[in-house]
Amino acid sequence: MIQLAVDLSDSLLELVRNDEAPIDAIEVGPWFSVRQIRDYRRALPRLPFYFHGGDLIEGVGLIPGTISRIAAYLRCAESPWVSMHLTMWLPGMAWLMLRHGWRMPLPNPPRAARRLVRQVLQLTHSVQAPVILENTTPLPFAGYDFEAQPEQVTEVLEKAGCGLLLDIGHARVSAAALEMDAHDYLSALPLERVVQVHVSGPRARDGRLVDAHEPLQEIDYALLDFVLARTHPRVVTLEYIREREALRGQLFRLRKILDSHVGHGSPPMTRIGANLRR
Repeated sequence: MIQLAVDLSDSLLELVRNDEAPIDAIEVGPWFSVRQIRDYRRALPRLPFYFHGGDLIEGVGLIPGTISRIAAYLRCAESPWVSMHLTMWLPGMAWLMLRHGWRMPLPNPPRAARRLVRQVLQLTHSVQAPVILENTTPLPFAGYDFEAQPEQVTEVLEKAGCGLLLDIGHARVSAAALEMDAHDYLSALPLERVVQVHVSGPRARDGRLVDAHEPLQEIDYALLDFVLARTHPRVVTLEYIREREALRGQLFRLRKILDSHVGHGSPPMTRIGANLRR
């Protein structure tokens, strides 16, 4: 069975109270405090929580206290793994570029990839939990797409020995930026390493596709079917936190899709799968 998870939000809590959320788990991130997550877990004792650390990986080994902060989140969520963005920038640089439109000097990709691999290995050893990396989108500047190149994603995952959190919305955005068909882009990723899937709705803005976290469209559902026919994720997570009825409709549609893929095959017993067993 593939678990259906969703980002924690007020809209979700209202659906849960009304027994209108066909979900198996909840995902939380560092936008919540440890205390808030602990309180939510007490209020929702039957639902497992997954922790998505986003860009926190940037600070591992560079910003004091980063690892202990991640460890505290993992303990309070009791998450079986921690997912992080596959980002090869120094702490805060990508955020500054996106926030202010600045173009920081490009890093040396091989050197930046080696640093990220060291950070993943250090974090894995320190928190004694698997780390999975999420494919990211290119920065909106020409030539700043190295992190989204499928061969770069594959190389980092192989050298770090970790699983992939496949974000289909990110894949759509990356494919558009690289002028690739979305199916071809997804097929070029190391799908045998998929542990978790994120789904959300990108949108076109100012002439380019962006990761907007809007409601899913037919192309997003079709790409999820494409991915599920080729992978064996343990969790599919909807990243949507806005309008309640839109959230409800997406969750029931996703539940139907996931149920249709039950029993389509057993996941291969790989080293990645073995590392993720508790």
